[in-house]
Amino acid sequence: MRSSSSLDSPTATPMDAPRRVRVRMAPQLRRQQILDAALEQFSVFGVAGATMEGIAQRVGLTKAGLYAHFAGKDEIFETLVRSFLFHPMQQDSWRWQEADSLEEAVDRFLERVYALVHDARMQAIFRLLIAESARVPDLILRWHQGFIASHARIRQEELNEGIDRGLIADNPVSRDFTVVAAPALLALVTCMTLGGDTAAAKLAQIKAAHRHMLLVVLDPAAADAMRRTCGPSNEAAEAN
Repeated sequence: MRSSSSLDSPTATPMDAPRRVRVRMAPQLRRQQILDAALEQFSVFGVAGATMEGIAQRVGLTKAGLYAHFAGKDEIFETLVRSFLFHPMQQDSWRWQEADSLEEAVDRFLERVYALVHDARMQAIFRLLIAESARVPDLILRWHQGFIASHARIRQEELNEGIDRGLIADNPVSRDFTVVAAPALLALVTCMTLGGDTAAAKLAQIKAAHRHMLLVVLDPAAADAMRRTCGPSNEAAEAN
């Protein structure tokens, strides 16, 4: 009588084991996965201490597979910073000239800016920018000139359109986007250093003061009134 066949055997063979199906991820999704993993690695080890191999392992890629998406750590870091400055969801927050009133424009601007202040990824990237500026100042300067300054120029052009439309006063503040946004930088540092309820209370104060400042300084009517009030005094001073 024939013994039980291999098909009846309770011992599974390698051929019997289910095969793991490898899911091919869309390139854009894979790049975002890499960026998320890189930010974690950079936050722990710094850009200098992190390795392409370590990043690749976190996303289940070979080192060669990672290089198919990014040329190196510097490109990954640049992309991380750029993704926050130029994210499509943020672009409509700066359209000053499309608002029906200055108050509407300011409130929309502050809503998006302070959402970034609270974003944990933004805080992590800002910490990295500060840390890396001491290690590789020339590289940070190149990044600043290459796209951070470019971002500010784009935002300034939009402010200028609001000025041309008469929605925004024409003065030294409105002609410098970095000054318009400066209180938000203070809010970001406050959020990073204090944390908890203390930071939340202080952030509310900073945002309220920021709003008041912009509504006063950027109001064309207020600027005209100030010129009318200060004009004669200035002329008299110049005459003397």
